[in-house]
Amino acid sequence: MNFGLEKVDKLSGSEASVYAVTLAGQPSSVFEQFLAEYQVDYLPEVKDIINRLRVIGHKTGAREQFFKPFEGKYGDLVCALYDDPDKKLRLYCMRFGGDCVILGGGGPKEVQAWQDDPNLTYHAELMIKVAKKVHKRFEDGDLKWASGFKDINGDLTFMEDDDE
Repeated sequence: MNFGLEKVDKLSGSEASVYAVTLAGQPSSVFEQFLAEYQVDYLPEVKDIINRLRVIGHKTGAREQFFKPFEGKYGDLVCALYDDPDKKLRLYCMRFGGDCVILGGGGPKEVQAWQDDPNLTYHAELMIKVAKKVHKRFEDGDLKWASGFKDINGDLTFMEDDDE
């Protein structure tokens, strides 16, 4: 899987940085595709998620209560962001403490577990793969935290044969 990470400047701020995954060959990030796909049927929830991300970046940081943890493999930091647990839209991401979030995609959750929905399975598993590669780069020293631990320094382009 080939992908890159790009900082989302409009959502990033003094409290946290927000990055988005862009798959190779795609004109927009997985997060932007998520927004485009659900903005009609779930507009209030899409707006809530965008507002929550702005608040995370500029006011509060990525507080634990904004996320449902343990959506991926143990220790990979994959979680789901939602504004209200009673709402349907889930956005899969990686959360690095209160300082940094990497956004993937997601969709409406109408099942007990994401594994029971093909769309949610795709997006959760995508973030699990992203997490594995990002963690490997940090372990190898190819990615490092910038001063303040909000920004990621290093090569943010990941190719199929990298880190294997």
